[in-house]
Amino acid sequence: MEPSILPSRFILPINIVRPKGSARFEFWAPKLKRRVTLFNPQHVKLCTYLESNPRVSAYCERPTYWRSGEDKQLIDFWIKAGHRELCWIATSDLLLGRAGALSQTENIDVHYVQPQSLASHEVWIENWMRILPYLSSNACFVSNQLLADIEQAALTAPTLGEIERNFQPNDIMLVRTAVFMLLHQGRLRADALRVQALGPGINFRRLP
Repeated sequence: MEPSILPSRFILPINIVRPKGSARFEFWAPKLKRRVTLFNPQHVKLCTYLESNPRVSAYCERPTYWRSGEDKQLIDFWIKAGHRELCWIATSDLLLGRAGALSQTENIDVHYVQPQSLASHEVWIENWMRILPYLSSNACFVSNQLLADIEQAALTAPTLGEIERNFQPNDIMLVRTAVFMLLHQGRLRADALRVQALGPGINFRRLP
């Protein structure tokens, strides 16, 4: 039975059979606080991008089907960013942009997204694939005080290496995780992650 479209909609994906011959990717999604299972490496990149975007407050993989005439198509992701909701269908066809509304009663746009559209975000996504395991494994051990102290220290835009040195004798893994948590929450910025590989020389700056 497909999920109804309610204000608290799309908490969990619908059950589908894994496509024949496809891979299986499982990982913990910090923003959703649950495990995500995907069957396409491009979907993994899309999911990573959604996790990395602090404007996205919620999302769900395979939330429902979109009906267009007599046909129906599986929605790959439902996304909530601020007060806006939209749905993505990943396609390798030359389709890009708005495909229609999710239903006659809900004003939620359905958009086609080509995997190539993420090409300009490739470095960013690769960096976040390295960041997310820290959040999954260590976030529960990071104190609010450490988060607040690092956020304050980031007023001067220190590098990751400087933060790790300045916050000794705290465990370096927890310090690094705290930095990544603040970035994930949109409380720090690190624009260099869009063009440079994650490393100790990346600057992290507190948002004004």
